[in-house]
Amino acid sequence: MKSRWFLWLLFLCVSPIFAQQPMDGAERKRQADFIRHDTLPVEISALPDEINTSFSEYNGVMLPDSTFFFSSLRPESEDDYSEIFEQFWTTSIYRSYLTVGGYSHPQSISNLVNDNKFFNCNFTFNDPLDMMVFTRCLRESGKQLQCSLWRSDLKGGRWSKPQQLNRRINLPGTTTTQPNWVDYEDYSVMYFVSNRPHGFGDYDIWYTIYKNNHFEDPVNAGSIVNTTDNEITPFYDKKNGRLYFSSDGTHLTIGGYDVFYTEGALSKWSTPANIGVPINSEANDIYFTVNRDNEDGFFASNRPKNPEDDADTCCTDLYSYHWLYEENAENENDKSPVDSSTTYEKVTMLLPITLYFHNDEPDPRTTATTTKKNYRNTLADYLALKETYKTEYSRGLKGEAAEQARQKIERFFADSVENGFRKLEEFSQLLLSDLQAGRSVTITVCGFASPLHKADYNLALSSRRIASFVNYLQEYRNGVFLPYLSGSSASRLTIISEPEGSSMAKKEVSDNPNDQRNSVYSISASVERKIQITKYEVREK
Repeated sequence: MKSRWFLWLLFLCVSPIFAQQPMDGAERKRQADFIRHDTLPVEISALPDEINTSFSEYNGVMLPDSTFFFSSLRPESEDDYSEIFEQFWTTSIYRSYLTVGGYSHPQSISNLVNDNKFFNCNFTFNDPLDMMVFTRCLRESGKQLQCSLWRSDLKGGRWSKPQQLNRRINLPGTTTTQPNWVDYEDYSVMYFVSNRPHGFGDYDIWYTIYKNNHFEDPVNAGSIVNTTDNEITPFYDKKNGRLYFSSDGTHLTIGGYDVFYTEGALSKWSTPANIGVPINSEANDIYFTVNRDNEDGFFASNRPKNPEDDADTCCTDLYSYHWLYEENAENENDKSPVDSSTTYEKVTMLLPITLYFHNDEPDPRTTATTTKKNYRNTLADYLALKETYKTEYSRGLKGEAAEQARQKIERFFADSVENGFRKLEEFSQLLLSDLQAGRSVTITVCGFASPLHKADYNLALSSRRIASFVNYLQEYRNGVFLPYLSGSSASRLTIISEPEGSSMAKKEVSDNPNDQRNSVYSISASVERKIQITKYEVREK
């Protein structure tokens, strides 16, 4: 279980200590009860374990190209988990990619940004996505933690060394944090949170106008938004002219920090409204964001992921929200014809299903024949490397030849890698329907490798690749296939593994480790790194 002292450390650089405001009066209680039971048409999902750890994740932002950024507070090593001193913990900004296989393994965006002398978190981007403003809090033991805003620019695909914003923004002796950048035609606005003087409460939302490379003096967002307590994590949805923020103040909360919205800009706002349940809960709900290309988005909450464990509330996890209005309308008008094909016929049309892997995956540099990795996770990390494949495969080429090489990689990932996984998902649903109908199924899976390694190594590698597929089935829909695989169900699922190693690889494929363009990143090498579901045999009851 997560430790309660962890919350204290987290919100030194994320937001003020969480508080719970009591209801004041019968009318306030009646309104809060109404909000609790007036459930919104929205689907809430905790992000998977690739993103949410046993520590804290927050400030999730999805870009239109499916790059997902977030902040996380974690120990510098697993051995530090039991330590409570802040120098053993770090907050950093991470990047993942959302693919058809799920989220790729998160990576730190830059060592220049995530300098370990600081807690680094709470970021925002401009519209061209070539500038980032983020929070830094100096990690200096024994001193009160104060935070300030810094800027880094994207140059040549790399984030530059950050520069601290001027004293007009980072007022000495105060904390300035949680920026949100909004671009307009002739100027930009940056909303942020600060405990600087002349506010209305402990932490208020402020803004500054940025024009001609110059920040104007910050202005308080006003008493309509700010209360005598804390308003934090502002996010401005420019398309709808709406500011989202979280508050534990005199706004109508149902517990802890709630998400509110108000329409307007700068310091002119409508009366804030509670966004409602299930986005808000009796826990603390913060960092509400809206995607750039749709109305969905993310928020962070310390609500228990397990409803039976009410004590698991110390740390924040990231949640996605998805509005259901359009889907409900589409379902009402859905008049698709019924497909009368049998399950077996549908499966036969899919076969063979080919699933591809990055070089030496899963589990590089081992002779093990099994793996704990699930093919879905391996695929997500593979798809996240698409731009690397484009760069390496076009290396040394110029002009039209380089562009054609990049287009070939794009088509391979779309038509072969991603399409193979879509077929696997359809296959899994059909397989489950056969088993649930009382039929027993035997499937045959062959594993292959490119010739880059020795034959015995490649044989073990192809076995690991088959094992990752088995893991995918074992973990599918929270283990729905397990009774059929274990024999505890009358219907049986049997998997026949046929690892082939590199014995079937084409002779013209490069096996030169010094020529990675051809032996790793080429199409000819990529198509050899695969498994194939080749047979599907059904036995009736």
